[in-house]
Amino acid sequence: MDGDKINKWLIVDENLDVLIDKTGVMGYIKELSRKYDTVGMKRSFKTSTGKVIEVEGGLYGWKIDLAAETKALLKNIDLGETLEKEPIYAQKALFRGADEIGDTYVEVNITRQYLWFYKNGKLITQGPVVTGNPNRGHSTVTGTYMLNYKQKDATLRGTNYASEVTYWMPFFGNMGIHDASWRHSFGGEIYKRNGTHGCINAPLYLAKTIFDNIEEGIPIISYKE
Repeated sequence: MDGDKINKWLIVDENLDVLIDKTGVMGYIKELSRKYDTVGMKRSFKTSTGKVIEVEGGLYGWKIDLAAETKALLKNIDLGETLEKEPIYAQKALFRGADEIGDTYVEVNITRQYLWFYKNGKLITQGPVVTGNPNRGHSTVTGTYMLNYKQKDATLRGTNYASEVTYWMPFFGNMGIHDASWRHSFGGEIYKRNGTHGCINAPLYLAKTIFDNIEEGIPIISYKE
């Protein structure tokens, strides 16, 4: 960004003082955001069954902090600084590149009702799951998300339920992966008649292995095929 760009943001007030138009600077940062933000972008993803699909939506990716970066840029201009910098981010992905996912992630195939967890490129656990009941308006979200945090021995509460779980791993609001001691079977067509409110129910062994190996920010890819 050079003087030709900055010159367009200069205004003169009633006291003949030269000011920088904050709206113009904010507009410039918004342009950068539209060009470089990757939250919800369409990503090419090779599934565990070998199929290459397009996964779109979700909350994972890079996102510029519009307010903070506008404030910082105004200060840089006011001080006449010459510098090379990255924007201030409201959110960061773990990697840059084509898909930003890397080789450690949770993969959930809603159609097959199956989950895989890879760590450093190695499959460390897999198994059947039960996702949200689409017939009651509780479908599990699709897209690329990330682990918000993990908690042991949590109580999950809803409008008419309170469930005790040992391993709780949320990735979208109150939607997450957890064990479900009340279930005796997983996979198949269970989700269509006795599915969840959107969470991903996993057998205890599967939830434990994921919990023991996953960290905040790790991608969680959920899709239908």
